[in-house]
Amino acid sequence: MASAFVYDTLDPKHIRLFKLDTRSSINVISGKLVVFRHPSHDDMTFKNFAGLYRNWNDTRFTEKHGEAYGYDALSYTWGSPVEKFSLKLQQTGKLYKKGILSSDGLVKREGVVNIHRNLYEILRRLQNIQYERFIWIDAICINQSDDREKSMQIPLMRYIYQEAKQVMIWLGEASAVEEGALTILPNLVKRLEGCAAEGHILNPNQPLTFESKDLPTPAHPVWQALGAIMTRQWFRRLWTLQEAVLPKTSSVVLCGGKKIDWDTLETFVSSIYACRLDMWITTGDVATSTPYLNGYESARMIKICRDAMQSGKWGVLFDILLNVTRRRSVTNPADMVFGMLALMPHGDQQQIAVDTSMPVERVYYELARYYILNEPMECILNHTSSQTRRTGLPSWCPDFASPESTVPLNSWFYGGQRMHLDQYSTTSRAGFKGSGPWDKPWKENWGWIMAKNGFHRRRPQQGIYDTSHEDFIAFEPNTMHIRASGAHVDTVADVIQPNPGLRIGAGAWNTAANAAATLAWEKRCLGLARKTLKLPQKIPETYWRTLIANLTWSPDGSRISWDEHNRADHSNAYKEIIETLANHASGTLASSQMSIDARIFASEFARVTRNRCFFSTVDGRIGLGPADTQPGDNVYIICFCPTPYILRHTESTCVLVGDAYVHDFMYGQALDMIDAGTLNKTRIIIS
Repeated sequence: MASAFVYDTLDPKHIRLFKLDTRSSINVISGKLVVFRHPSHDDMTFKNFAGLYRNWNDTRFTEKHGEAYGYDALSYTWGSPVEKFSLKLQQTGKLYKKGILSSDGLVKREGVVNIHRNLYEILRRLQNIQYERFIWIDAICINQSDDREKSMQIPLMRYIYQEAKQVMIWLGEASAVEEGALTILPNLVKRLEGCAAEGHILNPNQPLTFESKDLPTPAHPVWQALGAIMTRQWFRRLWTLQEAVLPKTSSVVLCGGKKIDWDTLETFVSSIYACRLDMWITTGDVATSTPYLNGYESARMIKICRDAMQSGKWGVLFDILLNVTRRRSVTNPADMVFGMLALMPHGDQQQIAVDTSMPVERVYYELARYYILNEPMECILNHTSSQTRRTGLPSWCPDFASPESTVPLNSWFYGGQRMHLDQYSTTSRAGFKGSGPWDKPWKENWGWIMAKNGFHRRRPQQGIYDTSHEDFIAFEPNTMHIRASGAHVDTVADVIQPNPGLRIGAGAWNTAANAAATLAWEKRCLGLARKTLKLPQKIPETYWRTLIANLTWSPDGSRISWDEHNRADHSNAYKEIIETLANHASGTLASSQMSIDARIFASEFARVTRNRCFFSTVDGRIGLGPADTQPGDNVYIICFCPTPYILRHTESTCVLVGDAYVHDFMYGQALDMIDAGTLNKTRIIIS
């Protein structure tokens, strides 16, 4: 039995590169490692420049153009650790011939490392096609048993993927039908783009809408195969986000024996969204989304991050990262923060004082603290809901490694993409206004801060707000508490628990049982609304607006925005989805037969109310709140924050339960009451 490979100690800024042996036996996977000094062009120290000079061949090999130069990098998921395979490794010296890197053949150490099946399968594929380039693969090129080395190598991954000549994305093995779907994907994309450009509606319940555009019918297995591909684990992992975002050139996607450009996949995703088929392909229903992050959402998030990186910001903006990472998974909870740091601008990285030796709770606290003091666009208090929660975290601090159990109200990040600024200008602003005394206060030296942000390629407004203002969120010394100003506007009276037909992992329309449960839940909510608003015979306008958090949309559903002035009338769409639920509960009608307006209402209704309770208040209002809202909880407006919040009083502090929608308090009405003297502003300590 061969002995285990023993890694040597790497010097700072050095990495290992792997070269697969394509001439080994069909039953053996083997290869060679060489140590390589990676250029870090952002490091302006004399020591770094001296290192670049001493390793000039390594630097030039990375920077030169041509197929013979540079290295590739692999992006993949490790998969199950149960089944392992042997990889024979030799570490050799390196040799340059006419500037091209090769192994000098002098073996310094050799042995065997164990790799998981997913990596074994891609190496076997590469061996079969005689792949002979140097490649960086984390499981091989990092000593996984050395925590010190991992702490040095993880920060370098940003530059490894940035400088790679090509990143290969391995989705795993594929069935014959899945390979066939990838073969016809380019032609499929052209037809879908044509449908989107013409405004042609593809209705999965009407096969002729597909056939008339020379598309496979809805029952064709190609759609199910594409759905299976786009729900692969790769799309849900955190580390694969940076591996897809950072490359300067387009990556290639490998699945089974097929290869497509990332740009082709990205265009496919855009056309699927334009035709509003993303949910249908992954779940079989036009109004039901997957409970986990799927490839359509993931690809859109990757595009947003790539656009941010390539627009000269030196990193991805903080609010984008907060939204694109929460539904991704990591093995080590602290990696959620370190994964975000890998994509942030360098100025942010240097100011967030975290390291791998800290407890997870402290790492999360430091990130959240920095976020509150610097991020102007997205309020972190609207992101505290989670499917699980670590003990020891303050109630106002998100559990970054746990997916959110509800969508954040007021977030301008929607469906895997950012809303346009003109849409953001109409978003709710319960605790601030766009001008006047309730506008967010700026620091006196805001001009200098904006100039410095421009130099560091950060968002111009980052850090310009005067967080020392008496009404801004501040941090209590020697605790993890925050201090804020706000007003108690109402108290929760009655609570209807979240819709059981919209549990995490379920959809209101995907089974008759879920439809029946959703219909029963809605009937209870309508009854409470009628009683509270004293409109016993009507469907109150405030009620149906509450069910969708008062969102509105363009006729084709391509633009979602907030309806500040209650101009849009979606009451007929509300009635249609209730009728559809009743019919679907009895098994007589599919949701794909609804009008476009009703389909969008149904989608927003499911998205907004999932895992939220419906409640009434003591003063005769209705709203949506977190799942654990209780009678007696307090509805507060917090200064300079966008929505109402549910707070629960304890002996000396408050616990943040979460964000809420209360129709009467979404656009500064409470601030007007404070100005008029009918509502008192108070100090709040949130633990």
